[in-house]
Amino acid sequence: MIKTTTEYSSSSNPVSADDEFNMIFLDTKAVAQYLGCSLPTARQIMYRADFPLIKVGKNLRVERSALKKWAQDRHV
Repeated sequence: MIKTTTEYSSSSNPVSADDEFNMIFLDTKAVAQYLGCSLPTARQIMYRADFPLIKVGKNLRVERSALKKWAQDRHV
């Protein structure tokens, strides 16, 4: 099951440990909220070569766990 969300909430995690195929994808608005930046800045970040971007047609998505790992790897 693949889910897409426009809001990031660490308290509502529908992914169960038993189902490794459950994935949650975040859109640009959720990425901006997670990173604490504006939508235009989130779009610029999402187009970086090292960002784990997934394009679905014109829509930009990122898997929640990939975003978390990407952000942790860049934490100073």
